[in-house]
Amino acid sequence: MFSFKDFLLNEGSSDFKKLQKNKVPLTDDERALVFKRKAVWHNHPNPKVKKVPAVWKSVDKNGKVTFITNTHRLYKTAPTLKGAINKYHSTIKGTA
Repeated sequence: MFSFKDFLLNEGSSDFKKLQKNKVPLTDDERALVFKRKAVWHNHPNPKVKKVPAVWKSVDKNGKVTFITNTHRLYKTAPTLKGAINKYHSTIKGTA
């Protein structure tokens, strides 16, 4: 059974730290899909940047790709970009 507790961010979240360590940029096509599906954050500290993707990508040393969406409270992962976008809209966006 799913529990938010499983994905809460805290100081000891080593899984999340591994994902961050292996972060890579989205491709142009991936980024375009994120914007098309409106999985974006609007409150960027730089006034020249209006929107930023709410989904990012991590690739481990074995080449396994994981897509992540998160706030300061919670994160969700998915093996596909569309899955991460859906998790953003169904869960993450409401916790911001």
